[in-house]
Amino acid sequence: MLAIQAAGESGWLVFVVVYAVACLFFIPGSVLSFGAGAIYGFWGGLLLALVGNGLSALLSLLITRYLLRDWATRFFARYPTMNDLGIAVEQDGWRIVCLTHLSPIMPFSLVNYAFGLTRIPAREFLPATLLGGLPASCVYAYLGTMVGNLASMGAMTEEAQHHHRMMWFLQGTGLIATIILTVYITRRATQALTKRLPHQRQDHLRHGSS
Repeated sequence: MLAIQAAGESGWLVFVVVYAVACLFFIPGSVLSFGAGAIYGFWGGLLLALVGNGLSALLSLLITRYLLRDWATRFFARYPTMNDLGIAVEQDGWRIVCLTHLSPIMPFSLVNYAFGLTRIPAREFLPATLLGGLPASCVYAYLGTMVGNLASMGAMTEEAQHHHRMMWFLQGTGLIATIILTVYITRRATQALTKRLPHQRQDHLRHGSS
């Protein structure tokens, strides 16, 4: 991470690529979002985390859709929830993508591959993915920023440390508010998604039998 930070602007590109590739191999993006906040601060870290997350999601979609479709079809056929997800996307498109990324009930990397089996256009999939991943990215980037600020306090003068502690206190208050909001949004999204998927399956079965 320190080497990426020292690389300056070229390090931004390296970080985004590392983020995207890591998520393709199911490494949690939360770890990288945390690191982004610690290195680049909240706004810079959040931006890089969102770009990396979006790139990873888009690559997952395209890999399934154009390279591994037959294998993915056989793999996801074993999981009824993924079939429900595909039915729901056919009906509600980007809204289901957004709800899925807001909800923690499905692994983000796995569902991104699953979305490649649907017909949702990439131009709808990408914005919905970024929107759905925004709350969690904010929390982890914020946490990383706080840890980064705390680590730098040891090298400061006493006066600077005092001001830094005040800033850290304000950031902590903001973090708590952000977590509360994120938990609320996540719970509502999970409720909406779990209600929607069985409903979509029932509609699909009715249409299929008519």
